[in-house]
Amino acid sequence: MAETRRPEHSSVFDDMLAQTKKQFDDLYRGQRRAGERAASAEAPATDRDSGAPTAKPSGRLDASSSPAVHRMNERFGSDWRYEITEQRREAGEAIVLCRLTFGKDGAVRTQFGRAALSSGPVTGASDGVRFRSDTGFSGTDERDALRRAAEAALMNCIELI
Repeated sequence: MAETRRPEHSSVFDDMLAQTKKQFDDLYRGQRRAGERAASAEAPATDRDSGAPTAKPSGRLDASSSPAVHRMNERFGSDWRYEITEQRREAGEAIVLCRLTFGKDGAVRTQFGRAALSSGPVTGASDGVRFRSDTGFSGTDERDALRRAAEAALMNCIELI
């Protein structure tokens, strides 16, 4: 069988493949870029339906307005931390996975939290024909939904203590 490779096309693809493999290997091994903190190491949020990246929250809940942070501060003082390990947008919802580490032993609890986006796609079916109408999300609505989902996830972790 004759080789039909086109070097000008395969070299671009090979470079992309090598870069993606390196990024995957770094993520798999848990390596972070120099100076990157655990709180900012969450995966970028993506829309599960379209795969498009979504707005990224600050990664921190406001201590003055978050009941979950207030509750943890009262119970554990400064001997606790949380990390948003995953966040995504799916079917008009923001979904966040939170990892809570607390106490002298470093106990860990992990839970999901969900929050509805204030505006979102309309999906359905009519006479067997499926449809989807995406009105688009504003970045502010999405950040707020991700913040509320993070709060819910942290509260779900606290309920397991």
